Amino acid sequence: MIVDGRLATVVIPRDAIEGAQEPDKAVMQAVVGYVNDIQRSGVYPRHEMPAAAMQTYHAVYYLAQVNNGGHSQFIRNTGIAMLPTTSGDALAGLKAMGALAQHQILVEMLAWVKANLEQAAKQNGFSARADVLKALDDRFHAAEREKPIARLAARWIAGWPGLRIVGREQYQAEIDRLAQLNPHLPQRRVWQSVQQLRLQMTDDPRITIAAACGAVKPQPEVKLEVRPGVNMEIEGQQCMAFGVGTNKGARLCVFEKTGGRLYELDRSGGRVAAGAQLSTVGADKVQQFVKVAGQVRAAEAIDLLLRKAGLDPLAMITAWEVFDGGVTWIVATGQTRAAAAINGDGAVLTKPDQTPIAGAARDDIERYAAVAATGGESLRPPA
Repeated sequence: MIVDGRLATVVIPRDAIEGAQEPDKAVMQAVVGYVNDIQRSGVYPRHEMPAAAMQTYHAVYYLAQVNNGGHSQFIRNTGIAMLPTTSGDALAGLKAMGALAQHQILVEMLAWVKANLEQAAKQNGFSARADVLKALDDRFHAAEREKPIARLAARWIAGWPGLRIVGREQYQAEIDRLAQLNPHLPQRRVWQSVQQLRLQMTDDPRITIAAACGAVKPQPEVKLEVRPGVNMEIEGQQCMAFGVGTNKGARLCVFEKTGGRLYELDRSGGRVAAGAQLSTVGADKVQQFVKVAGQVRAAEAIDLLLRKAGLDPLAMITAWEVFDGGVTWIVATGQTRAAAAINGDGAVLTKPDQTPIAGAARDDIERYAAVAATGGESLRPPA
């Protein structure tokens, strides 16, 4: 049910709690799972979600970050821009559940951030950890020993009027039912899947990795997975390297301002290192892909082609070729590998043997882009 523009129901599966070794934590994690599931299925933004669920979600996030790397890591992983929103939810949740000591600690952390923005931006939870934040960490852990958030949260959650505990076999059906209450669901789902493609085409590390895979000769390698970047020494220099899975195996891709380099992954001798270099791509080439992809609406075109072909639009893409007024991507979705060629006239999706799978005229792509844009606009909070 939707009340005053927000979902009013929180659904959690009974078997996520019953029999759990730590039932209080299980209750918290079940709410986190609900938030992830309903936002993925129903594409509800924060301001349309049950307020208590979002408060729990961010209180649990705060707890996990501080337990793992202290308030320094919480600041770094949240980001200065998102800190007010995330912390605002967490503060409301901590207060409502009665975690008053942890609430006060977070209030003091936010005051320190506001007064020390430059130093706060340098926090990383490891080498850069301000002494004042370490002191807050100590106080937080002491508060957790006395009144743990998990215990307080579980008691609070149990009293929610909109809480529904259902059998596992009913859970997904309930998530789907709540998703269908969203009047903007079709357009938002288009926007959501287009955005995951656009991110691969515009985010600097992601598009560099995609282009480095496409630059392998004589045949490009198909990007299937990208893992978080780490600092490591490659060819005598400290580099930011990302683990990459391709159709040829495990790889490492170095990301720099000047471009990217793809290497085989060497695990010999129990270590992880760069093996033979497979390709190099310059930043200018990478930016060509970014520019042309935007001009021809490549993200919208690929999403449309995949849906017309009856394929899952949740795809990984490899930047293969930039040609006069257009761009070609290798698309991997499920077990399907295909090429998507897009230019100012339209787009076509073909099998590896060049047999056409689906096509779209420019007018079709523009109309589809308008649907995605409408979905994106509907996610904005009311003025």
